Amino acid sequence: MDDGSTIFTEQVSRKPNKYPWTDQFIEAMHNGFWTDKEFSFKSDIQQFKVELTDQEREIIIRTLSAIGQIEVAVKTFWAKLGENLPHPSLADLGYVMANVEVIHNNAYERLLDILGLEEVFEENLKLEWIQGRVNYLRKYTHRFYKDSKKQYLYALILFTLFVENVSLFSQFYIVNWFARNKNVLKDTDQQVKYTRNEENIHALVGIKIINTIREEMPELFDEELEERILHEAEEALSAESKIVDWMVNGYEDVGLNADVLKGFVKNRIISSLEQIGFKAPFEVDNDALASTMWFEEELLGNNMADFFHTRPTEYSKKNQSFSEEDLF
Repeated sequence: MDDGSTIFTEQVSRKPNKYPWTDQFIEAMHNGFWTDKEFSFKSDIQQFKVELTDQEREIIIRTLSAIGQIEVAVKTFWAKLGENLPHPSLADLGYVMANVEVIHNNAYERLLDILGLEEVFEENLKLEWIQGRVNYLRKYTHRFYKDSKKQYLYALILFTLFVENVSLFSQFYIVNWFARNKNVLKDTDQQVKYTRNEENIHALVGIKIINTIREEMPELFDEELEERILHEAEEALSAESKIVDWMVNGYEDVGLNADVLKGFVKNRIISSLEQIGFKAPFEVDNDALASTMWFEEELLGNNMADFFHTRPTEYSKKNQSFSEEDLF
């Protein structure tokens, strides 16, 4: 029987677990556990220095700098999940996700150090378009609503859509494209795939929570909130487009150029908005969709029916991710 409680209502005891899907997400992340110590990057270092052109090397430098900037600058959100949604299962889920972010942070710090890019990384953080991106991504920390539930929903939407499901994916795409098309940087590519799959899980967690709030408290999803989120989506596209121009730096190849990547970012924003019931303020870029389909299929197209019965090493080798439909 419905007792009138919502996901914002404090629950002290673990039973009954009103949100059993939290256990499935936790198990998914446990099954995919990894650390950066799995990789030596020896061949990557050689290829980075010898096999890439100067322009390609600069693309990789800027791409890894952009990934590291996100991992360092804005990833403290999930650790406080249980404070805002006071259920034991949600608190556990938040702690597991926060631990994954620590792994990501350490992994990219080590990779930048191995490739000798620490100083470049620090310099890149000062760039106008990098700072612009940090500013828009940190908007989830800004207070716009007096009502604490409405404010948390707003912050959750911004963080889920733009930090977890958009901001890093153009960088993931670039590294995966080089490994796929140039046969280079295999360890870096594998680390990116692990990170990519986990960021996908984190986005699915956020989307699941947002849609649970919509089911339980639809009155929070008013016209003003939607207008504000759609405005933020336009700002996100603008900021990410500037990052794309900077990373790609005039590079032109089939499947990797500024137009393809900007369309890719736009399409991810559209998909993210649609998954929480909002209509995007722009249209799908069909050319980019066709050019980047291999990435989306690799990320979302695998059938994860046996996911929860798979050993971590087997999961890692498969490089699989999954969608919410696979989980529930």
